[in-house]
Amino acid sequence: MALYALLALDAALAVLAVAVDVWSDVLVGGLLDAPGDADLDDFDAVHSTAQTLNDVYSTLVLATIVVFIVWFYRIRKNADLLLPNGHRLGRGWVIGAWFTPVVALWFPWQLMVDCWRASAPLDAEGRRRTPSEKVIALWWSTWIGSIIVSRIAATMLKHVDPSVPGDLESLRSTIRVEAAGSALRLVAAIAAIMVVNRLTAMQLARRADVNPLAARAAQEARVQAMVSAPAAPPVADAAPASAAAAAPEGRPST
Repeated sequence: MALYALLALDAALAVLAVAVDVWSDVLVGGLLDAPGDADLDDFDAVHSTAQTLNDVYSTLVLATIVVFIVWFYRIRKNADLLLPNGHRLGRGWVIGAWFTPVVALWFPWQLMVDCWRASAPLDAEGRRRTPSEKVIALWWSTWIGSIIVSRIAATMLKHVDPSVPGDLESLRSTIRVEAAGSALRLVAAIAAIMVVNRLTAMQLARRADVNPLAARAAQEARVQAMVSAPAAPPVADAAPASAAAAAPEGRPST
């Protein structure tokens, strides 16, 4: 539930970021069309709003990463039980993959796909019916895309000087690239919610199937053990027979 809430906040913040970028684009467009009609107070307001959103996002994304990794690690532990030999990477990569350069671009995606396949529902014959992995591809591609596009926008912004009239068009292009990055972040947050919901539901369903089967197997094992155990001789009949054998023939035993 904490992860759902954080991802929803990420999506809401991305919507606000897109709105601020559109607002900035309109202001810069007005400045290009009619320089004398520009209201500098509007630029100050949009800059202040954008700075506040960036500060909130930095804190929110850190909290989301921590909670997401905790959830992901638990998912992987369950997936190891469901399919012990169905994973290409060790469990430690569930944490380390996010912080290792280069491999962070695809290792988390591989880990997620393996958990997805291991948690797939079973048909009546015990075969896995792996659902479509398109939502995982959507989540990962938009997440990586948002990071790349945001870095491109940051690089473009370093080479723009708003005080130079000729750079206003470059500034407008930078704002639009930023808006594209925010839009990708929005899609990634929504897709992440879908992945978390679907994968959690699949593992809950598998647990509901496994528990009755395990209980029935244990009961059958106990019954089989009772049936195959050797029968003990009757104690009540053995004692009188021993006493009769010990008594002398023709004399009553005392």
